[in-house]
Amino acid sequence: MKKVVILIVSLMLLSPFLIGATQAQEPQVLIEINPNLELFSVVYILAFNGSDPFIIAPQDYVQDVLTYFAPYKEHEAVKYVRKVFNDSLPYYYGDNSIGVLSSRLVMLSYLPNETNLGDLKPLAEFASESNFMKFYNAHKKGYLEYTSRIAPYLENVPELHRKFFGFTYQEYRVELSYSIRIHPHAIFRGETAYCIGYAYPNKYRAQMFQQITTIFHELTHPVIAEFLRENFKFFENKSYYLYELKYEKPTMTTYDSTHYSSFGMYLNEILTDSFAEYLALKSGLPQEFIKFRSLRMSIGLYPIQDFLGEYEHFEKIRKENETLFDYAPIIAEHMGKWATPENISEYLKMKIPITGIWAVNRIKYMGEVIIVYGTQNPDKSGTEYDRETAEEYKRYLEKSFIWYYGNSPEILIKADVNLTDEDLKENLILIGGPVANNITRGLNEKLPINFVQDEDGWSLKRNPSVVKDFHAFLITNGSIMELSLNSTIPYDESMGVLQTIRNPWNGRNFIIVFAGLTRYGTRSISKNQDFTASYKIFGGNYTELGFYKQYKG
Repeated sequence: MKKVVILIVSLMLLSPFLIGATQAQEPQVLIEINPNLELFSVVYILAFNGSDPFIIAPQDYVQDVLTYFAPYKEHEAVKYVRKVFNDSLPYYYGDNSIGVLSSRLVMLSYLPNETNLGDLKPLAEFASESNFMKFYNAHKKGYLEYTSRIAPYLENVPELHRKFFGFTYQEYRVELSYSIRIHPHAIFRGETAYCIGYAYPNKYRAQMFQQITTIFHELTHPVIAEFLRENFKFFENKSYYLYELKYEKPTMTTYDSTHYSSFGMYLNEILTDSFAEYLALKSGLPQEFIKFRSLRMSIGLYPIQDFLGEYEHFEKIRKENETLFDYAPIIAEHMGKWATPENISEYLKMKIPITGIWAVNRIKYMGEVIIVYGTQNPDKSGTEYDRETAEEYKRYLEKSFIWYYGNSPEILIKADVNLTDEDLKENLILIGGPVANNITRGLNEKLPINFVQDEDGWSLKRNPSVVKDFHAFLITNGSIMELSLNSTIPYDESMGVLQTIRNPWNGRNFIIVFAGLTRYGTRSISKNQDFTASYKIFGGNYTELGFYKQYKG
């Protein structure tokens, strides 16, 4: 049985030793917390004093960094990182810059052993002067605990690559940072494919499954690139798939040039991610998790479920020694039948769930959104509370837009009674449920999660008849379980719901609703949002995420 190799850097020799027997002739999958990436991560933590959106290490680990390396907090390497990764710059700039640097670091041996480092020389000097490897080895047990949980799921990658693509890399290396968020990406050199990213040392299984699927994704990029190098000619007239997504989500596709700048890059991403989900299923990850993930990923990779179906179908009909290279013309033919240039708009709406991300993309593109607070609460202190919630959310939204994009659209606040007919056609964010907000009251029967009243008071109920393809998932201790749409949503006075729908007065725009069973539930959900789903119900010990679609027919 093949085993995944787990790398640990030796204190004295700085060379990896292997845990588990391997056969030299067989492809290997190796996973490690990369010393150079962790060196950079430590310096990054010092540069921003342990507080920065890219820092993801456990707090006790961050504190260990700040304590151990305190004498070096003004080292030239720290100043260099603070200057290059200025936290006043937009998120996407830092995300890209960290990714580029991480690729350089992975291709080098341990920095103090390198020469001609150029701008990386301060990092090497920091490592030597601070005895970084003493810190690294002191935390080796924690690194190993994490990588050992991931490793068993990766065993089948070479075998399935060979089965589907007819070839495999001799070595697959997973190089991770333990401390900062490095946008997962792939590079390949000769016979080696690399996945570069970050660890997620979280006890919850769903986060681990997400990490594993991301690793599958990155390790598959190189084989898909080879597949498309020979077979793109069959797909090149299907570029209308990308053009329609650019029309619907211009902000997302403009700022994320890595995935959406060309149809070839976009197709590579879809084929890669759908095969990653196939690998995940074959490696024993739960079907409910894959379904949840697939719905979430279809926000940007909307044919993903159809391509996953192609891989599953090919496995059933595959003849001995046949690969996807042989099947490529058939996949392309099927893609041309899923949607044509004439009906691609309808196909996209059938495949992509309505989400807050879609709404935020539209808000940024249009340059304006109106936050609407309710004035109907019989208790006037409730009206004032909701107005304050609207003000708080405006500040949060402005800060978020500036942090990510560098600028913010215009954000207006209006009372429900002051909206004009023209205002109703804009992108709206409603604050308050049907008792408090007149607009929410008018929409209540059309909301996928609506408010119902009986002798016991108000409660939340799923309303699947008003949308299409409704799916509900219970999130408990990091696990994901699909729910029956008829199951009861428990009551808690802190309960609130975030949901997004198309604007019924202007189908190109959206309405986001933050509404609680009480004013406190409204504010709570506004501070615990999740725009990657169609809706989120949150309160007490209960969290539910779900997806639905809105289209004609």
